[in-house]
Amino acid sequence: MTDLESGVILCSECGHLTPSEADTDVCDCCGSTIHSRTKNSLSRTWALSITALILYIPANLYPIMDVQIMGDSSQNTILGGVIQFFQHKMYFICAVVFVASFVVPLFKLSALFYILLTMKKGRRLSNRRKTRLYSVVELIGKWSMLDVFVVCIMAGLINTGYFLKISAGAGIVYFASVVIITMLASNSFDTRLIWDKR
Repeated sequence: MTDLESGVILCSECGHLTPSEADTDVCDCCGSTIHSRTKNSLSRTWALSITALILYIPANLYPIMDVQIMGDSSQNTILGGVIQFFQHKMYFICAVVFVASFVVPLFKLSALFYILLTMKKGRRLSNRRKTRLYSVVELIGKWSMLDVFVVCIMAGLINTGYFLKISAGAGIVYFASVVIITMLASNSFDTRLIWDKR
């Protein structure tokens, strides 16, 4: 039985239950705004997820970093950088970059699309498992900007003028956009909708 069927409103911040007939839109416990369901949650999540998927393509096609060593320039995409780290036997960095830049964004988008599609078509996964999958998406979302920070730190610390210069490429803008829009998509999704009968 959902909160709507029970005649109460669940606070999405603290989990406190407020009777739906109460003339208040503020949680008694934590003071945050409460509402029975987030308006246009599904359509907003769909739109943001599709936008992130479209931006994911140029994020992997455009160079993410431009490295100039003694005037000799080389530009790397995400996967190009992974291959280069692997060739130089920097396996740990290779694994971190591959997981953080390629696997995690793809997993987050796939999980969001899976949850959205199963809500429309029916239950392939139990509501409890969908909620857990969403919790994993939220958890790994905190580490999604790792690559952007690495490129910015490297560009700020390693530049030594003519001998060695690192600058961010166009791909980093697309990648940062994918990360931010995916975070917005997961934040706009109201998990209470998973439990509603359709």
